[in-house]
Amino acid sequence: MQVSKSTKLLYGLGFSAQGIKDGLFQVFLFFYFNQILGLDPALTGTATIIALLFDAISDPLVGVISDNWTSKKWGRRHPFMFLSAIPMGIFIWLLFLPPEGLGQMELFWWMVVFTILVRISLTLFIVPAMSLGAELSTDYEERTSITSFRVMFSAFMSTVIIFIGFLVYFVPTEEYERGLMNKEAYPKFALLSAIVIIICIFISTWGTRKEIPRLQAALDQQQRRAVSLGQLFSNLRNMIKLKSFNSLVIYTMIVYIGLGIGTVFTTYFMEYYFKLSSTEMIILPIASGLGGILALIFTPILARKFDKKKTVIISTILFAFFFSAPYNFRLLGLFPENGDSALIWLFFLAVMGGYMFLWAVLSLVNSMMADVVDEYELNAQQRDEGLFFSVLSFAYKMTVGVGYFVAGILLKVISFPNTPTEQAIPQTAIDGLGKIGGPCLLAIYLASIFFIIMYPISRSRYKEIRTQLESK
Repeated sequence: MQVSKSTKLLYGLGFSAQGIKDGLFQVFLFFYFNQILGLDPALTGTATIIALLFDAISDPLVGVISDNWTSKKWGRRHPFMFLSAIPMGIFIWLLFLPPEGLGQMELFWWMVVFTILVRISLTLFIVPAMSLGAELSTDYEERTSITSFRVMFSAFMSTVIIFIGFLVYFVPTEEYERGLMNKEAYPKFALLSAIVIIICIFISTWGTRKEIPRLQAALDQQQRRAVSLGQLFSNLRNMIKLKSFNSLVIYTMIVYIGLGIGTVFTTYFMEYYFKLSSTEMIILPIASGLGGILALIFTPILARKFDKKKTVIISTILFAFFFSAPYNFRLLGLFPENGDSALIWLFFLAVMGGYMFLWAVLSLVNSMMADVVDEYELNAQQRDEGLFFSVLSFAYKMTVGVGYFVAGILLKVISFPNTPTEQAIPQTAIDGLGKIGGPCLLAIYLASIFFIIMYPISRSRYKEIRTQLESK
């Protein structure tokens, strides 16, 4: 079934909330707590790991509950999506608003508590919304188009919020030559982000409610099941028996570990390794947004030409190359020196290429998971989109969290100081940043390919699955 462009646009808009949250976490959160507030990097990474313990419970719980929720008027996904908006906005704002005078452990627990609350409120939206995307169409190609809109909005709004941050809030002043050092700017910036998150979720959820009657009609044909802990574990056992599920989840986890490490170091790379000016920092997020738009255009085309798995393999190799290229070429003496006008434009092209193929991968992974749900239905005679996408969501949050933790350890390994004083940073620490951004991340990304190679669902196999499902 073809889904209207307006529905895809409204559906994708909701994932702007994830993009904004990711933008805040990627560029600002770790840097704020470590370099501005002085929290030890190992504690900063550990805070994220602790939050994962709650994700391990909240993600599958929300998935199972939404799978079995009953509401003729609002369906089984939309109530949770509405519920997520205001708490997510409030908690993101408070995360960047710790009271003055907190010590190391008090800062640590502030970050722990509000990171947990942000993640739980994000789960209330993202797990039901990802499941909704799988339900909107059973067409093999159309699913990729739907997920492309989702990823495009996430990428675009992440870019927009970072751009606004550097353009409006973190501008150089007489007091702060480097705008990121302005402590007072962070809570104001977080408040704006919170307001935009709330608005985007409400518009998206309200705008897609017209699909509820059609989805509810299909759901009424299925047998309802009681929610129980035993049933949850039984479903999980059936899921992990699927080769397609295992290969997709492990591949995603490895990619996200690399992204988690890269996320933490993004600001360090810009601020200390390449010593970009505030203007150049504003330019770089545009590359990410352009990559998202290009991915929206080309991902469905590539998937039709090469099929999903092959496109993921090719795209993984390419985004790994592009993301690590500036660092690897710098280590080889082939990248422009800091201050050279050519540096920012070569860096821009590398970031744009990297994000284009990364967003293509993330679009396809979500589309492929929807196909796995159909394979599961054929084997288990039941559908559990919420549970499947809760595992994918948890894999994303868990491994990004692991990446944050590893990044904190790596900052210790290269002896990077907890100080905004540039003169205090030894050259060995600066060189260590290049080794992390180049060979370290390249190796992690390429390692993921081994697992996606084992993914067994092709276009022809999926057609067989749909034929068998529709004949019942």
